[in-house]
Amino acid sequence: MKRNLTSTLLLVVLSVTDAYMLAHPNLIGRLGILFYKHDYLKTFPRALATVGLVVGISLLICEIIRIKTPPRIAPWWYLMLMVLGMALFAHVYVTFSSFTYRLTGKSFIYGAHLLPIILIGLFTKYFITALFEARKTPGV
Repeated sequence: MKRNLTSTLLLVVLSVTDAYMLAHPNLIGRLGILFYKHDYLKTFPRALATVGLVVGISLLICEIIRIKTPPRIAPWWYLMLMVLGMALFAHVYVTFSSFTYRLTGKSFIYGAHLLPIILIGLFTKYFITALFEARKTPGV
């Protein structure tokens, strides 16, 4: 992330907020978590570890692409990751629009939607940075 403190701080705040929202469903949502064995969302520390792991791995992938790929190829990788993030968001939207998930509480539903949005934002930031970097690089 090129040592950008504001972006890192925003990423941490959004991850903690998302973990808090996922760890606090209503009563029906808690029963669903027990029934479907979503142990990774039972408590706030587990949800924070899950969200942190997903965001951390995504950040690591973006940094590896930034370092290892040529400047003209990197935007294509980030574009592919953005499309995958949008597909994940569409899947979450369709899943949580069903009747059973609508009963889990707004906090849990918004938390489920926030994680793909965080990933899309992360991939978009790297995509835009890679586009500017590709424009600076002459004829590669």
